[in-house]
Amino acid sequence: MAPPTRAQPLAKPFFSPAFSKLKTSTYIDNIRPGAPVSSSHFIRTLSWNASGSFIATGAADKTLRIWNPEKNNYKNSTELRTPGVGASVSLERVAFHPMNENELASCGSDGMLRFWDVRSKASVGEVKVGEQPFVLAWTPDGTEIVAGRKDNLIVQVDRAALKVVSEHRQSVQTNQLVFDWSGTHLHLTNGDGCIRIVRYPSFETAVTLNAHTSSCFAVSMSPSGEYLAAGGGDALVSLWDTEDWICMRTMELTQNPVKSVDFSFDGSYISAGADDKEEKQLHIAHVETGEIVHTIDVPQPAAHVAWHPCRYVLAYSADSQGLKIPTAEMDVLAPVNPATLFSAQGLVVVITGGGSGIGLAIASTLYQNGASKIYILGRRANVLEDAIKKLESSPSAPKNSSAVLAAVSCDVTKPESVSVAVSQIEKETGYVDVLINNAGILGPVQRDAIYGAQSITELRDAMLSGYDQWSSVLAINTAAVIGVSAAFLPLLEAANTRRGWTAGKLTGAGNARVQDKSKLAQTGADADDDRLAHIITVSSVASFMRWCSSGLPYNASKAAATHLGKMMSSFLAEWGIRSNVVCPGPYPSEMTVGIHPVYGSNQVPQGRMGGMNDVGGMTLSLVGKAGTYVNGTVHLSDGGRVAVFPATY
Repeated sequence: MAPPTRAQPLAKPFFSPAFSKLKTSTYIDNIRPGAPVSSSHFIRTLSWNASGSFIATGAADKTLRIWNPEKNNYKNSTELRTPGVGASVSLERVAFHPMNENELASCGSDGMLRFWDVRSKASVGEVKVGEQPFVLAWTPDGTEIVAGRKDNLIVQVDRAALKVVSEHRQSVQTNQLVFDWSGTHLHLTNGDGCIRIVRYPSFETAVTLNAHTSSCFAVSMSPSGEYLAAGGGDALVSLWDTEDWICMRTMELTQNPVKSVDFSFDGSYISAGADDKEEKQLHIAHVETGEIVHTIDVPQPAAHVAWHPCRYVLAYSADSQGLKIPTAEMDVLAPVNPATLFSAQGLVVVITGGGSGIGLAIASTLYQNGASKIYILGRRANVLEDAIKKLESSPSAPKNSSAVLAAVSCDVTKPESVSVAVSQIEKETGYVDVLINNAGILGPVQRDAIYGAQSITELRDAMLSGYDQWSSVLAINTAAVIGVSAAFLPLLEAANTRRGWTAGKLTGAGNARVQDKSKLAQTGADADDDRLAHIITVSSVASFMRWCSSGLPYNASKAAATHLGKMMSSFLAEWGIRSNVVCPGPYPSEMTVGIHPVYGSNQVPQGRMGGMNDVGGMTLSLVGKAGTYVNGTVHLSDGGRVAVFPATY
């Protein structure tokens, strides 16, 4: 197999939300802060334990230290020492047991393989493996460990018996080795640029891969076992399919020879370490695409990298800077500006049933707060036109604004009518940032008859009254939520693409959707704006109440609408479209005409109907940047009504 060719570097790295808020913690193994660190004290080996609760570091001057990654002061760490070991002995490699999180193996230039219990801080066994062992690999079950020596010998050791089982001479020096997850094959990187795959424990050669044009130093197996990564002196990382042993791609993650390579806990990302004295950067790449998704500037070259076993945390060495671990942390000193957090600036919004009641209140809120264009959809064209005139002539209407209100006649229960509306909006704008499913009807009012029934026949008749209206109530309040949402999906995805998000279906753990931030400037959005397209379904507090507030069809249809909104958040997640639900209590609308607006504490604890501040604040919190991290939720705005009635919320 021919060596892989050098991959072309990316012109522009994509942004990954998984690594957008990283803060680096420094762990310096130096009792005197500020004092110069001897080059013999630089970290040359790293290893996480199985749970990620500890990380071990080793230096050439035989300093072996166990760190708590949550505490970076050396006083919170543990140094493991072997009495009687000479000053000339250097520590070459550390490797935590694959299953026992408290056991660590180390090897050094004195030819000893030692096993440590990090709780007792003591060596619990040692084996003489011979001249200068410098690489280690545990079998997946931890019953055996192999050590590679600098004289081209690989030694097999039984952990329980603490004895050498076998020795295997190699034609060239083995630079690093790793087992597959079955423990039946061992992968060795060699000085001739090859990866040799041998059967274990026989050490018979199974496959030889011509991986790199010069020495092959580093090797790592993905957590799923699907890929093997290797790094070489040609400054490339090669990625191999472990089923067919085909080189899937090469990645240029360093400018110098690759000394270490490792996969993230879920196998989605990969990083490599090198003695990069000029570039001084660590790149994190997406495994499936090879794209660089994040870059970490390092003050000193980082030759050794190791991913946390169950979190997006990457540890790396940095010469005199010691151990460094970038972790996600909120920037509590960052400015919090409500004017941008709660803003509809530049949004294109579609509101069904937007000509009256809560729909009109939402339209007014968005119109006053920077929305670019607001489409209000409804069956009655005259109602829509009157609503637009009312908002445009309001003293609260935005001054010197380019905001546009547009009326679109549409029957949400008829797919062909919805399709016409979608086509019109597509021609005029090409995308929709937020779709608000607000259309709804009350249906037959049965409450008084049901609760006032004095006989079983009266109750029967009350429950069956208006039975012929069930289909229309369910069609508007429930089925239309799906019909309208489905029709607008292409325009919602177009809004994502406009904001720099990759389009299409995205699956897999750790496989975050990426965003090209440069496109935000073209849309006038803030640089930190990572909102995804959004569907908001306006349901009702009635969806949770066991008390019949008006009629059985209304409660049933709204309960179904609420659940559909939650369901959409789940199956649309892979498509980058959010879905949330709003459940208002009593608000002034055509549905509440004639109802006395003052309530007792056993009806609505707030004592009143909802108003513009209530619906407006909730709307802006959802459509603005403040709502970016909100998905799959239900928001009650009922003055406490659900708290004082039998309910299922």
